[in-house]
Amino acid sequence: MFKIIDLTKRELIAIEVEGKLTKADYDKITPLIDKAVKDFGKVKLYIQLNNLDGIAPGAFWEDVKTYLKHFNHMKKIAVVGKSRWEKLWSDLAAPFISGEVKYFEFTAIDEAREWVKD
Repeated sequence: MFKIIDLTKRELIAIEVEGKLTKADYDKITPLIDKAVKDFGKVKLYIQLNNLDGIAPGAFWEDVKTYLKHFNHMKKIAVVGKSRWEKLWSDLAAPFISGEVKYFEFTAIDEAREWVKD
């Protein structure tokens, strides 16, 4: 599930991710991304992966569709995680956006938050 966190402001959307992601999760977050793109043109995402249990096939497809739809609208994506699998997930997103994607370990959470704000 996605949880919006207090770092969210203007063109920056910040979320925590927990459990197994489903299509319903994307049905909630995609309109927020769409609105930020409409209001600001380009957006930044901060994604903090807390105990991610996986992603359902339908959710994976929604993830890809969101990135493709907003290919030119993503300025930066900071992904904070704890495992090689989570780093791989962030690396897979890179070809689907024109902006920069950077992975941070949890030990560098403050650095990730500063990087995505700039």
